[in-house]
Order: sequence, then structure tokens, then C-alpha cells
Amino acid sequence: MKDLIRDLVHLGFSQKEAGVYLASLQLGHASAPMIGKHAKVNRATTYTVLESLVEKGLVTVFQDGEERCYRAEPPHRILTLLHLQQQELERRRRMADQLMLRLQVFHNSEGHKPRIRYHESVEGLRSMQRDFERMEDDLIQIVGLDTLRTLYDPLEDHPHGDELKRAGRSVRAIIVSDDNVTYPDDAPFECVCVPNNLLDVKGEMTVCGDRLVLFSYTDGIIAVEIQSKTIADTARATLEMAWKHAKAWEGSL
Repeated sequence: MKDLIRDLVHLGFSQKEAGVYLASLQLGHASAPMIGKHAKVNRATTYTVLESLVEKGLVTVFQDGEERCYRAEPPHRILTLLHLQQQELERRRRMADQLMLRLQVFHNSEGHKPRIRYHESVEGLRSMQRDFERMEDDLIQIVGLDTLRTLYDPLEDHPHGDELKRAGRSVRAIIVSDDNVTYPDDAPFECVCVPNNLLDVKGEMTVCGDRLVLFSYTDGIIAVEIQSKTIADTARATLEMAWKHAKAWEGSL
């Protein structure tokens, strides 16, 4: 019994909830005093705990003549409860993602100095991608793909593309690679491939909203993220010109 209570506590039950739920399972259906006596919980606390379990859908209350009785729901209801809790956590995470962007406006409003962050490793890159996925702006970038592929292949990173597609976002990318890189027709990416002998790029420059990110891929993944509208707009104008010339070069082939 102690092991079962311990395991239920690990699943999120309080000590008394675990004891009362197990007592209810054993008794089938019973009054609160009977359940409390079996669980060794005082009467007042038993009523409080039972109401908590009723709210969670783990115990049902019904009237047996003049007596108010309780019946434990089957154990598989615990999985249903955990699933509902997971959905609620996911809903809160989405709300937090949206709130962070709104709060960021106030965080940056106190001064004009750019905010600078450093990222390293594939995990750091994926964290930055998730930030971009939550923004509303489209992306424009130039990527030294062949160098990046020695560390990590972004073409296999379906979650990033799926999130951008779901949000209705688009990415224009100048891909520096000797391979002919293509994306599925429904992917949110439009790219121009430029060979390494035309452009010697072993890093990446990406602009999204007020963010400019500069990557180096020669000694592992190292990135510097600069949050500044002025700097991002300047870099975006540079990439727009590069995109225009890359498209013209592609059209001349």
C-alpha cells in the first residue's frame, strides 16, 4: 500500500489524495466517514480530499438513500487526468510564448542599446529557431550550407519548417552549396542555390523582425544575436540586394 501511495504522489497526488483514492478503490462505494476511517484520514479532511478528487474526475459522488456516497473511478482515469493536465500545460506554454513577445516590448523600451545574446551548439540553434517561430515576421538569410552540414543538416529539421508553415511564415534563403538544394512545394522556403566558387560563405546571416543573427560554422556552431531594429533593417536591406542579384544570376543560367 505504501508503495502505491508513493507512486501516486509521484504522479501528482497529495499524500492524502493518494490514500483516500486507494481506500475508495478498495471499498467500491462508501460514505466519506467509512473512506476516511479506511484511509486513516480525519473526517473533515476526508470530505475536502474527496471533493478535490471529484473535481479531477477520479471519484464520483452519488446519493444512496439518505446517504451521500462516493465511488472511485477506474484507474485508467488517471491517464485521462494526466493527458488533460498536459493539454493545459501546453495551452499555458502557448500563452506564455505570446506574452513573452509582448513583454519584450517593455523590456527594450528603456534604452536604445542593442540587446546581444550568444548561442552555441545545435541545441542553442534550435532554441533560437523556436524564438523565430513565435515571431510574426518572415525571414531572409544567406547560409553556407555545405559547411553547416558538417555539423548539422537543417534540411532534416522538419519541426522548424513545420512550425513556420503552420504560422503562415515564409523564408527566403540564399543557399551556398555545390548541391542542388530543393524543398517540397508546400514548404515555406524559397531558395536560390549559389556554388561555393561564386560565394565563399562558411557561416550564416539571418534577419527576422528586429533580430539579426550572425553564425560561424567553422569551429562548431557559434552565433551572435543582435536585437536592434536599426541594425536588423540595415542587414535586411543588404540581404534584399543580395537576393535580387542571386535571383538574376539564377535566371541567367
